[in-house]
Amino acid sequence: MGRRLATAWRQRLTPAGKAVVVTLGLALCASDPEQTLAWQLAGVLLGLLGMSWIMTPFFRGRFDVERHPPRLVTAGEPFHLRVRVWNLGRRRERGLEYVEDLGDPPVTLAELEARMRPGRYNRSFRLSPPLPPIRMSRTEAAPLPELPPGGAAEVVVPIVAFRRGPLVLRGGLVGRPDPFGLVRSFCRVRRPHTVLVLPRRYPLPPMALPGATAYQRGSMAMAAGVGESEEFVALREYRRGDSLRRIHWRSTARLGEPVVKEFQDEFFTRHALVLDTFCEAAADALFEEAVAVAASFACTIPDLDSLLDLMFVGPQTVCVTSGRGLGHAQQLLEVLAAARPCRENRFDQLRSLVLEHADRLSGVILVALEWDRRRRELVRRLRALRIPVWALVLRAPFEKQPFRPGPPGDQPDRLVVLEAGRVEA
Repeated sequence: MGRRLATAWRQRLTPAGKAVVVTLGLALCASDPEQTLAWQLAGVLLGLLGMSWIMTPFFRGRFDVERHPPRLVTAGEPFHLRVRVWNLGRRRERGLEYVEDLGDPPVTLAELEARMRPGRYNRSFRLSPPLPPIRMSRTEAAPLPELPPGGAAEVVVPIVAFRRGPLVLRGGLVGRPDPFGLVRSFCRVRRPHTVLVLPRRYPLPPMALPGATAYQRGSMAMAAGVGESEEFVALREYRRGDSLRRIHWRSTARLGEPVVKEFQDEFFTRHALVLDTFCEAAADALFEEAVAVAASFACTIPDLDSLLDLMFVGPQTVCVTSGRGLGHAQQLLEVLAAARPCRENRFDQLRSLVLEHADRLSGVILVALEWDRRRRELVRRLRALRIPVWALVLRAPFEKQPFRPGPPGDQPDRLVVLEAGRVEA
């Protein structure tokens, strides 16, 4: 019921209709019943809304919609959807509006509880940044020109996606306001489409990543993902056991004996980007900031001629590699768009995943939601293996507890404390 009312408020009520509803609520709540003038005003407004709502079923039209949504967008950045609307009816239509029907996922009780908890237990008179929006996206109605029978018109609809993940565009709503201009009547055209919303990113300054080049098993065959593509060194005579694919046929024909190409394994840098996903529901906003920080590194490191392994634990352990021809930064962003916080205590799985790949890593970048004993233990194990570590720790705004970096032996090579909501600053 509440979801239907919210949908009606967003889609069916025009800006004038929303103003009437707000005025009606103020008249009913803030007036004295003995002040008959205010109650008469409330009665008039209620009558106008009732008449406008009764007229909504009388709009009968036939329309078709064609649109080409983008496949990928970024959270918080508006994008424009170009829509073409056809009038399939026999009447000339005037005063129409187009509204994109956005499929926001339902808000769970756990999400509402998580948003209310900071206000109940951590009361403060200081200003704090707003909580992340519950709604997935927002759009506006676009006016349509006059449509003759069989005619078509093109409009541009602005849409803003607030949260990462799949955004469902369920179809188009061709609406017409009632004579009072308070409530819209709709004809629905179902054209479902899904747009993937990537996490937002922060601009990173030029940086020198930790670690040096290291030997990689499989060399560029693993890095480029195309056959045996190690670095070519020279030509030599054929030896028993050499692969036939390495024979240099032109030199073989000229010399009359087999000649093969010789390659050598290559040394290059390989970093691990480790995302901490273990948090309670009340820390979901902190987790979203951590995903944004990880996405910022995921866009930057593959451009530095280095391999990057993205590692985190969700419903299952995830390790995705990008850089030097093996995948692209966009692939990492798509994986991060689907990342979800883990409510179970499974940090040991993340530690095992990182240590399993430690022998081929040049450095580790850890994006942590806490800085407790288990996270410091992971840093200590990596440093014992002579692997440089950068740690970025996200903290809630106005955190009362002072930050404790821990013993010197558990310190990473670089420790940065970031406050959620002020990461870019």
